[in-house]
Amino acid sequence: MKRSIGSSVARALIYVIELYRHMVSPLRPPCCRFMPTCSQYAVDALTEYGAFKGGWLAGVRLLKCGPWHRGGWDPIPERRGDAHDECADADEHRMDLDAADDVWGIPASRAESETRV
Repeated sequence: MKRSIGSSVARALIYVIELYRHMVSPLRPPCCRFMPTCSQYAVDALTEYGAFKGGWLAGVRLLKCGPWHRGGWDPIPERRGDAHDECADADEHRMDLDAADDVWGIPASRAESETRV
């Protein structure tokens, strides 16, 4: 019963965020300094972690939204217990990509771009 209440709260919060995205956000200039946007981050966090932890993550992300933070790529954190088996395959694939980048003897930079979207 507790799980269904939490998921109902998360769905209600997602509904409010979607209302904001469709009714308020188009009236404002696009100025989010993060990727994914704060509203998409909140929807992803609520979907993945539920109302309590997802709401906490979304709130922390909104606190970062200001001129004192650089912005950039900031996805929701991965779950700790689920990714261990998949990490080995991903690490092998990542090593292959890194080797492919080293064509001229200089590894490619993975740094963030300074451009703002």
